[in-house]
Amino acid sequence: MALACSLLTACGTGDASRATGGAPPTAAHTSAAASRPVHDPPATFATKGARMPDGLLTDVLDLDNRLVGPTSVTLYGKTAYVGAFDHVQAIDTTNGHVTATIEPAAKALAEGNGTKHKAGAPAIVTIGGTPALLTPFPVQVSGTGTQASHQAVEIDASDPATAEVRWRVTLRLPEWADDLGTELTATAVGADGNTGVVAVSQSNDNAVTYGIDLTTHRQIWVQDGFAATGIAGGMAVGWDTEKYEAHAAGHDAATGAPRWQGQYIVNQSVSALGPHFVLLQGGHFGSEHPYVQLLDPATGKTKQQLPVPLSKGTCVYDEKSTVVCHGTGNGTDDDAAFGLDATTGKTLWRLPDKQADRIAPEITTAWHGRVYGKTKNGPVALDARTGQDLPTSPRIAPVLVNGSAGLAPDKVDGWKTELFVYPATD
Repeated sequence: MALACSLLTACGTGDASRATGGAPPTAAHTSAAASRPVHDPPATFATKGARMPDGLLTDVLDLDNRLVGPTSVTLYGKTAYVGAFDHVQAIDTTNGHVTATIEPAAKALAEGNGTKHKAGAPAIVTIGGTPALLTPFPVQVSGTGTQASHQAVEIDASDPATAEVRWRVTLRLPEWADDLGTELTATAVGADGNTGVVAVSQSNDNAVTYGIDLTTHRQIWVQDGFAATGIAGGMAVGWDTEKYEAHAAGHDAATGAPRWQGQYIVNQSVSALGPHFVLLQGGHFGSEHPYVQLLDPATGKTKQQLPVPLSKGTCVYDEKSTVVCHGTGNGTDDDAAFGLDATTGKTLWRLPDKQADRIAPEITTAWHGRVYGKTKNGPVALDARTGQDLPTSPRIAPVLVNGSAGLAPDKVDGWKTELFVYPATD
């Protein structure tokens, strides 16, 4: 079973000393960052980037160095927050320096004997009108008296401007998480209103999702056997796991109550595409014939069938009005790019266009009306609503963008692919 979130995301390193306990950025870093202009969306990026931490692209690049899974990075202002199972690094996107580190108060789970834990990207949520960085850490809680030691998830809420932890809450994980050698992945899914959603999954398909009141810092609901991967239309969407089978599912984000469940499909991935759609990619059981659908997040019913090339492709919501998709055909004429209205699902444009002698770019991400990608001619940018080429090359093909920077993979030592951060210049 694939427990996938939205694709087309990215990641980040630094040589600065590692601060502890959520220390704020240094004054020098804060001053330099404050002077940088914001571009919404960026048209160009610097040609020289700063290397991000090693390993951020592990398991999320295919053989053609295309991003096929989510990375553990979130951009906020001029800072990239890089998640790991036992810490979060705040990285200045101007120079790649680590300015602060957030660590759990409890003891992080140990690794060894082949056991490796993972983390999703931290989530930016709003609590009482104020932004917060939500990060879950799998931790070990020592036994006291007759209470046995057990695994738990510690959820930290931090100030995204300073990386200072505001509050923490620790929740008991199900018994399956206590098994020796269990590999856990903790992900901050996001928030719906005042409810934060956090998921913890196990490599052998066990999963649990929690709903947290972001004001009182208390657990509202828990659903063992459900792995949330996104939030759309008031629903936490993801997977129900039943006897080693996975079914796409939707649970009420405020209460955790089950609302719908799809049929069993193999090699599935599911992601929220803005407030109006859920993307389901998979294959029919038995034949494994691939297909891709846009679902109604409230009911799970199919709103639109998308072309088969997208069954192994990627889609991204530009956080404005458009969903942009790219399907890979291993270099054949099946390569295709699409722009869809994020509210209606209507196709706005499609490439290739043989009549106009236009090919389909490999789309790497889209943000605020601009599509970023590349062709054999180099990096390109398109208008998200029309699909038309924009006159200025972005110079890089970023996989994650905000108004201050873009993150893009590049070769290190001529062979290894790592992530770099490039400041926005225009």
